[in-house]
Amino acid sequence: MRQITPREPQMSRASEAIGKILNSNCFPTMKGKLLYVTDEKCYFEMLENPDYPKYNHCVGQIEYLPEYMVVCEKFEEEDEGI
Repeated sequence: MRQITPREPQMSRASEAIGKILNSNCFPTMKGKLLYVTDEKCYFEMLENPDYPKYNHCVGQIEYLPEYMVVCEKFEEEDEGI
């Protein structure tokens, strides 16, 4: 029998994270900023990634992920004092 990693919700609704940055291998640059949520789709703007510049030509593109995936992700913590 194949085991599956359980998804554990980190928030009740993805709209709680609007404006925050998510690191995900679902994005070409592996960094996206959550812009808005509509019809259970979360739209992200691709951000520059200095650690992996190969796909930085995708910066500014808009991609979406299903909300059920996004609520289980941990967003970057905001830097204090910046």
